Amino acid sequence: MGAVRLYDTPGQFAEMMVRQLSESTGFEIRSKEGEPLLLEVALNSEIHPDGQAEISLHQTYDTYMAGGDLNTAIDYMNKMVRLSAHMREGVDMNKIDPARIYPAIRDERYVKEARRAMQMVSDPVLPGLRIVYMEVHEDYCKIVTEQMLADNPELDVEKVKKLAFDNLKAAGWVEPELRLDSPVRPTCVVQVFNEPPHPIDCQFLIPEWTSRYLPSEYVIAFTNRKTVQILQSTESMNTLHRARDLAVKSRFKDVVERSCRLMPSPVSDRMYWVKAGKARLL
Repeated sequence: MGAVRLYDTPGQFAEMMVRQLSESTGFEIRSKEGEPLLLEVALNSEIHPDGQAEISLHQTYDTYMAGGDLNTAIDYMNKMVRLSAHMREGVDMNKIDPARIYPAIRDERYVKEARRAMQMVSDPVLPGLRIVYMEVHEDYCKIVTEQMLADNPELDVEKVKKLAFDNLKAAGWVEPELRLDSPVRPTCVVQVFNEPPHPIDCQFLIPEWTSRYLPSEYVIAFTNRKTVQILQSTESMNTLHRARDLAVKSRFKDVVERSCRLMPSPVSDRMYWVKAGKARLL
């Protein structure tokens, strides 16, 4: 039986989050007028000259609505509490650390919605997906924005992008944590990649790596922020039709949709067929 949702509208969900975050962090927090899932956080102007930060609840709300489980919201609140500790210590959240920048893949809708509050640096990568650039720490991440670049004049968009991919390459290829045989299609294997301390989404965009570590034909899905799944088969995937047929008959399509719908921090339930390094929406 699925969990019973207690908050059925964005306004109700945001009101609960504002109340809990205000109590947990000690900051003055309110929903943005006309945008309940965008929160405005009042900061100490002596430490933070801008005096305000904005955070988005869009994906947290989507995950909660899909499964009704408040654990996602609780995880998000815990992250915000940890982040607030750094902000209270006077950490300059606009300062960019070049050694910690990595590329990551996000749903296009998420990027567009978030851009209403902050101008993320991003690039289109696959149909429905975009690359964003993140400064990654042990207990929090910051997405690089145009305002952050304005506050770091030694950097520009192209330098940030190069730094991100240089850092990713320096970290090396990450192997899958799981290789699972399909119980209904023995010729098919699902590889599950879970990211280490840095995002690994974009390792699948580096030709010299994909040609070395992956077959010439496969199906890939960027289901969650920490999970990428790949379908391989000893059967031919040399046409879009055959790849789609195997994704359905192996139940890979079902796994992708369920993972995106029920697991925390969803990205996309889209699947992409890759042949000879070129990807197409399946």
